[in-house]
Amino acid sequence: MIEFFKKGFKTLKFKKQKPSPFGDLEENIMEYLWKKGSGTVKEVREHLGENRFAHTTVMTVLDRLFKKGILKRKKEGKGYRYYPVITKEEFEREVAKKVVKDMLKNSPSTAVAAFEGIVEELSEEEINRLRDLLERKIKNENKK
Repeated sequence: MIEFFKKGFKTLKFKKQKPSPFGDLEENIMEYLWKKGSGTVKEVREHLGENRFAHTTVMTVLDRLFKKGILKRKKEGKGYRYYPVITKEEFEREVAKKVVKDMLKNSPSTAVAAFEGIVEELSEEEINRLRDLLERKIKNENKK
């Protein structure tokens, strides 16, 4: 697990109906890197629009994401090539896990109410998976 998740989120914003620990620029950069697989400061800046952000601004954000453990980097020429540590799907799963875990810890009844509101939207496969998880948990509790 990466340091970012070990330390927890300091802020969690809701954008497009989903939680994100990233600011807007960080999120745009991560979306690009997840799509492309890697990028240099120059490549990321070109994607964002060269005139929108200074080279040093993009470099600073990439360095911060590296220091947070979200990116790894390898020396390339005078700079670095940055790579996501985990996939977008893995990242979103960890964010969702954090949100649900916090909800269950702070207010289990609110978490249950939230699930009641979305059950109708779940596919049969997702419902079966939830049922299996709950049945496994019940069996493990009965063994204790």
